[in-house]
Amino acid sequence: MKLKPDNRLSVVVMATLLMSTASPAAEKEKKEPEASPVKVSIQGAEPSLEDNLRAYLPSLRNLKCESPAERIERYIDSAQSKLTKGAEAMGYFTAKFDMTSARQNNCWAFNIVVEPGPTVTVAKSNIRITGQGAQSDDFKEIASNPPYSNNEVLVTQKYEDFKSSLTRAASRLGYFDAQFVEREIQVNIDSRQAVVNLHFDTGKRYQFGQVDIEQDVLDQKFLKRYLRVEAGKDYNSEDLLRQQRLLENSGYYSDVQISSNYQKTEKNRVPVEIKALRNKRYAYTGKLAFASDDGFTIEGGMSARWVNRKGHKLDVALLYTQSGYLKTGFKYIVPLWQPEHEYAGIDVSWIKSKDSIDFAGIPLATYLDQRKLEFNYNRRTESDWQQTAFISFFEEKFRLVIDGDSIPDNTQLTLIGARVNKTKATDPLYPEKGWRVSGEIKGSHKSILSDETLLQARVDGKYLHNFDSGGKAIARGAVGATWVDTDSVMPKSLGFTTGGQDSVRGFDSNALGEFDEYGEVTGGKNLLVTSLEYEHPVTEKISAAVFADAGSAFDDWKNYDLHVGAGVGVRYKSPLGPVRLDLAVPKDNTKDLHFYFSLGPDL
Repeated sequence: MKLKPDNRLSVVVMATLLMSTASPAAEKEKKEPEASPVKVSIQGAEPSLEDNLRAYLPSLRNLKCESPAERIERYIDSAQSKLTKGAEAMGYFTAKFDMTSARQNNCWAFNIVVEPGPTVTVAKSNIRITGQGAQSDDFKEIASNPPYSNNEVLVTQKYEDFKSSLTRAASRLGYFDAQFVEREIQVNIDSRQAVVNLHFDTGKRYQFGQVDIEQDVLDQKFLKRYLRVEAGKDYNSEDLLRQQRLLENSGYYSDVQISSNYQKTEKNRVPVEIKALRNKRYAYTGKLAFASDDGFTIEGGMSARWVNRKGHKLDVALLYTQSGYLKTGFKYIVPLWQPEHEYAGIDVSWIKSKDSIDFAGIPLATYLDQRKLEFNYNRRTESDWQQTAFISFFEEKFRLVIDGDSIPDNTQLTLIGARVNKTKATDPLYPEKGWRVSGEIKGSHKSILSDETLLQARVDGKYLHNFDSGGKAIARGAVGATWVDTDSVMPKSLGFTTGGQDSVRGFDSNALGEFDEYGEVTGGKNLLVTSLEYEHPVTEKISAAVFADAGSAFDDWKNYDLHVGAGVGVRYKSPLGPVRLDLAVPKDNTKDLHFYFSLGPDL
């Protein structure tokens, strides 16, 4: 159903000249000048009037340098009325035009001399909105911004734009019987003044009727959690768009089409039909990176977009480094009552690693076996902050082997905490501007199924900015702190370490931190990392980069040293995201060269 057409348009002339309500976009849309060898020059018109006159001129497409004089004269005759309309649309109702043609450089050229005359101004605007929607906030806001203020030049595009804003609002909000009871502009040529009379009646508002949805992923009971369009609710096309985005963002469907069946409208109720095509059930991800100290890093994952008819989801991940670090686990997700904003999750992970070093000629080996079970509640705010509250059962088995002798160290913790994170970027793969911030706080107490009492917090941030020259700056930082009770010992895996890719380049991965009596990195209670990088384009797809990183993990804020690394790199724009190749050295040993490779978005 469409808005009823209005047959009440009238223009009243109070002198001897009939006014045209044409505007730059109402009667003829502005177009880019068409390619033609025939040139047009306009004299005597201010820039905005000149632009509008050019927009109203008949097309030059059929005029050639060899066109006969008769055709050129016909063009001049047809242009006169168009120039008049173009001038009236800008408020010049007594404009005069002298259009002539001449041969220049073996081609035709037109010269238009304009005598604009005085402009017509608006003396008064009588704007009325009646009907059921007159008191709604949407129409009140439109009425509060009339097209003209008193004594403003009568540029008729503003009048057309105002009418369009009324009809668009009526269509969006379901006032499908809305119509203009009156719409006229009275122009007095002698006094050069105009009066605008506009009366818009919204009529009654329609409601949503029966909502039918066709899909084969969720049971009806759980599908209802995703429905925001309900029968009997006031019609609003924005609600339909939000409903479409909600179903698309659920991950269950590859395509969602929503239509209002106006042909079946009964008693001012518009039925709604939703067709949702199921998505591929499984998705796979992978990432490959290389660092000269750790070798290759392989990361992969599999996601089941739905496990059952309740819409539960499953994510499985695996991370393996050539140095012997293995992390695997899965995350089970249960959408809750408002699934677009909240869900519960169960995270299970297992980490296993082995390190071998030589301490004063004595071979040492460390073995880590860590298991974690976490229950969490997640919600996303209207400002797109992801918030998580969690309780995590953590068990760590650490073993140090010295010349064949084994020294075990086992820890069990129950950690309670919260996380927040947000990413804002102009593009997910190649953002021109954006930032990312995340934070976490967690703690344990001996009275709650834990061997130690501690509290730990960490904040990470990253900022990206593109310059007009094409260059790009990336700033990155992290800070962390841990409080440990005097009768407790911090577990090795909760200690902060830094160094390596995405940290302090120029050092081995996780090589910066506190050391034990055997020279093994145990991690520090506190963390401080900062980085600044600049990229400059060399070609369309290749950029050169320079960077400097600094950071340290330590126990005492009053006594720490920042380790500095710097280097150069190359960036390549691939279809999967930036490919990065970096060479870095520590400040204190420029011969200790480290190489890094990674693939993925900047944020």
